[in-house]
Amino acid sequence: MKRSLHEWLAWQETAHDKAWDLGLHRIGAVWQAMGAPRLARHIITVAGTNGKGSCVCWTEGLCQAHGASVASFSSPHLSDYRERIRFDGAWVDEAELIAAFEAVDAARGDISLSYFEWSALAAFHLIARRQPQVAVLEVGLGGRLDATNLIDADAAIITRIGLDHQDWLGDTIDSIAREKAGIIRPGQRVYLADNHPPAILGEHAAALGATTYRYGHELQVTERPDGISVRVPGFSADLPRPPLMPGAHQYGHLAATLAALAPWLQLDAARVTQAVLHTQNPARLMQIPGSPRWLFDVAHNADSAEVLAAWLHDMPRHGRFIALCGMLRDKDHHAIYRHLAPEIDQWILAGLGGPRGTDVQTLAAHAREAGIATEKLLSCDDIPAAYHHARTLARPEDTVVVFGSFVTVAAVLEKHI
Repeated sequence: MKRSLHEWLAWQETAHDKAWDLGLHRIGAVWQAMGAPRLARHIITVAGTNGKGSCVCWTEGLCQAHGASVASFSSPHLSDYRERIRFDGAWVDEAELIAAFEAVDAARGDISLSYFEWSALAAFHLIARRQPQVAVLEVGLGGRLDATNLIDADAAIITRIGLDHQDWLGDTIDSIAREKAGIIRPGQRVYLADNHPPAILGEHAAALGATTYRYGHELQVTERPDGISVRVPGFSADLPRPPLMPGAHQYGHLAATLAALAPWLQLDAARVTQAVLHTQNPARLMQIPGSPRWLFDVAHNADSAEVLAAWLHDMPRHGRFIALCGMLRDKDHHAIYRHLAPEIDQWILAGLGGPRGTDVQTLAAHAREAGIATEKLLSCDDIPAAYHHARTLARPEDTVVVFGSFVTVAAVLEKHI
């Protein structure tokens, strides 16, 4: 039966009995039935709690600046499912994506697949057909048992690891890091984009004979008055600060990606500069100027909330910072509130529907438990109401900060732009 893309996605959301079903047996069997071709000349897998999407975007930007074809698979999407699979930065064509789903369906027999597994197999199929010079795959959840770990990559990038998805990955940094380390292969090049990585990553890499490069050691970025200096194996240059990927946390992502690509691309300082100036990752510390100013960030766990709070702390402040926040129920609301409370003058809380959403009464209760005064809280049942109140409350000198989940940011962006 022919299905539209909307029909395919609606069916996939309910076709499997679990939203996440970690393990490689089922998806591996389907991929073998599809022939399991190699995806690209060179493959990078990216794992970590925060910063994976930025490394994917840096890979795309640097490859495009050097004329190298590049394919990417990332998740979740912000506004359109086709964002998940990109070729040279452009979303996959809808007809191509439907054909890929049909190919997966024909190969799977009676094997049931999760929503994410459908997207991963479609991406693998489409990328393998294109055979780009570089493919970059973003791990969906964890690493060891994630669908992307079917693919043997030439290089691995592991970003900062924090507490998130503890129900799946364990409730300590070491247990989560152990799952992330599962993407490492014997003899592989492994780039650690955080300057304080858990020791278990290096230990696991060493046990497999993989070569590890660490930010702050083999991967160096130092700030200059007018930019940054980057020194990594295979490339050194003075570069501008990334205007569209702001924040010092991006330096490790950039350094790791440059080092991963250096053996494959003839990195040129002028071309790298162009990539640094033009690469962006939507809804990450993204500002829309105006009166009031709006800032969008998909911060949705403690670590990313800490980064957002630091960014707000350093921003010029002319008026109030007004938060528009909606969060999923499996996130650490208290930790997110505690990081951001010192920077936020007024909170507009938005209830989110769906099985993973958090109602506004719960959000407000958790905010009060985290020490936020009741008079600073405005509760709204949904995003449209919260957006209306934000527009009404914000004065020209204020900044509205939208964060808490991809769902929240996407819904507000759709209304605001």
